[in-house]
Amino acid sequence: MNHFAVLTRYELKKLFQKKILWVTLIVCFLGILFSMLFPLVGDYYVDKVFIDTNYNMHITDQGYRKALDGRAIDQTLLEETIEAYRRVPMDRSPYSLTEEYQVYARPYSEIFNLIRTWTRLEPAAAAAWSPDESALYAAMKQTMHTAWDNNYLTDGEIAYWQSRLDTLKTPFVYAHHDGYGNILEAFLTVGFMMLLYTAIALSNVFPDEHTHRTDQLVLSAALGRNTVYWAKLTAGITAGVIGALLMTLLTWSVSLGIYGTGGFDMPIQLFTTSYAGKLTIGQACLIAYGCLMVTAVLMSVAVMVLSELLRSGIGALSVTTAMLLASALVQVPPQYRLLGQLWDYLPTGFLAMWNVFDCRLIPLFGMQFTPYQVVPVIYLIAAVLLSILGKTLYVRYQVTGR
Repeated sequence: MNHFAVLTRYELKKLFQKKILWVTLIVCFLGILFSMLFPLVGDYYVDKVFIDTNYNMHITDQGYRKALDGRAIDQTLLEETIEAYRRVPMDRSPYSLTEEYQVYARPYSEIFNLIRTWTRLEPAAAAAWSPDESALYAAMKQTMHTAWDNNYLTDGEIAYWQSRLDTLKTPFVYAHHDGYGNILEAFLTVGFMMLLYTAIALSNVFPDEHTHRTDQLVLSAALGRNTVYWAKLTAGITAGVIGALLMTLLTWSVSLGIYGTGGFDMPIQLFTTSYAGKLTIGQACLIAYGCLMVTAVLMSVAVMVLSELLRSGIGALSVTTAMLLASALVQVPPQYRLLGQLWDYLPTGFLAMWNVFDCRLIPLFGMQFTPYQVVPVIYLIAAVLLSILGKTLYVRYQVTGR
């Protein structure tokens, strides 16, 4: 019989019998659902005048976006878009409520918003813009260069991204991507909920045993302290990853079920201009949530080892919560490159799209790597090192802590 497997199942059973784990998981599920479904609930008002329900507005706009699916964002589509918007009285406020906008311009609003994002023009100026396919993509590239300058990229980093930017084939082909777009928009919320779940559900894995002296029953067995420790740690990691996986499945199923599965192969640049690499929005979703899983492993280990170090589940929970709040409230100025990257790549801050697909690179072995290529590997190495440290703390406590 595999005694380690038996102990691990035993520890898992104890974990999943705790009400706090299920309550936390349910709260996290509700938080994710609320963030994804809230935009569809309620009514839309302008100056206290009812215009439409949010759900009906979504259905209408979704239909227009689907009508654009598969069309190249080229000179023809740009001319159609600007021609439609020139029929709108832009001096009216808000112009989006005029009949001309609803009839002529609204079907092209997705393309018009893209023009505004890349050219940085106000609505009236964008409507007066002379459609030019080459100028539009040049403006997109200039937007990226501005972002690189604002992030204090080195000459080597700029050369890296420029080489990637030069490989992008234009014109881009638009695709209806609501499902994958919402998955990426929910990533920050899902990441926060995962961190909260691991902090609450796993902070008492070791302290509870010490407090109630139940660990002595297990330690009296022939397998000894080492096997017990690794079984507890494995169970905690499993519970953490299962929680992250369930949150991911919930997010993907709700988003793709409501907003559709189309657009996997759409270039990520049509969703965000902060990334210059050749990547589709579907691939970006897989990368982001893969990073979520690896972070769940590290956070599970970190919370359990911290609780063993502090001999307190509340202490571990407090430290983790403080780090979450600090990551949300404290921003390191971009000119402090090294400090800023170290801060943003901590587990409590990494799970944001702008950090996973950060334009700041990590130099290793004479080469440049993106954060999502390196940070997960560092997390796994850190998880191993923390696990070894935790074993030392656990064994020492069993000898000297009585």
